[in-house]
Amino acid sequence: MAMTDEQLSLEQINKGAYRGYMIFGNIVELWFSSPTGDSTDTVRFEMHCTSPEQAHDIAAMHQRVWGHC
Repeated sequence: MAMTDEQLSLEQINKGAYRGYMIFGNIVELWFSSPTGDSTDTVRFEMHCTSPEQAHDIAAMHQRVWGHC
């Protein structure tokens, strides 16, 4: 059963939250805070795109969706 927004604490919401990105040619690397809440590690997802333009488009979409404009 999924939790409602009211049941989630701010601490729980911040665990695993999107933090930013880096672009290396046609690769976009998305960075997330630790899903356990530990401040010493992060989760990085590397996505291979068809072009540098697509990598920039995907990064911009994540910025818009997660509110980091």
